[in-house]
Amino acid sequence: MADHKPLQISCRFETERLLIQSWESQGEGLSNEKIFAQNVVDILSKEVTKDLPDGWQDINSEDKAWDWIKDRAAESAFLTIQTKSTLEVVGFLFLFEAIGVDKSVKLNLGYLLSHSVWGQGLGSELIAGLVNWCQKQSQITSISGGVVSDNIGSIRVLEKNGFKPKLSNDTQESVIFLERKFDR
Repeated sequence: MADHKPLQISCRFETERLLIQSWESQGEGLSNEKIFAQNVVDILSKEVTKDLPDGWQDINSEDKAWDWIKDRAAESAFLTIQTKSTLEVVGFLFLFEAIGVDKSVKLNLGYLLSHSVWGQGLGSELIAGLVNWCQKQSQITSISGGVVSDNIGSIRVLEKNGFKPKLSNDTQESVIFLERKFDR
């Protein structure tokens, strides 16, 4: 996507119930920053982060939330997942791009949703929206994600949206990698 707007800016889409856009769209100003930091603390509960790396654990203060936000923004296109009806931030989408010599783009994704919205079909809706957005981007050839093998819900979300198991050289059996390819 080197010839286009950076992924952080260009990846914005809506689904029936969700709005996905750059975390920076949450607005500036002390009040908005405090609200966003509190959203991060609320979303990154023990249930949500139990299988995630150490740097994602125990985010329980505004300062820790901002450190976490800065780290995510530095390593990926960091997007918020908001409900369209209330604009409440209910999760995050992370996209990592690898650009080939032919300028093709392979995306790796990660996402998490607040425990309070689990079981409402928002994960499936999010990934369907992302797949739809990717199909419109001619340079994206595939999107893949890793899921802890006992996270059956997330595996089903990806499979429902056309992702297939991907062979990996990684011997880490606790993580399953799934990929969705796009015909170009």
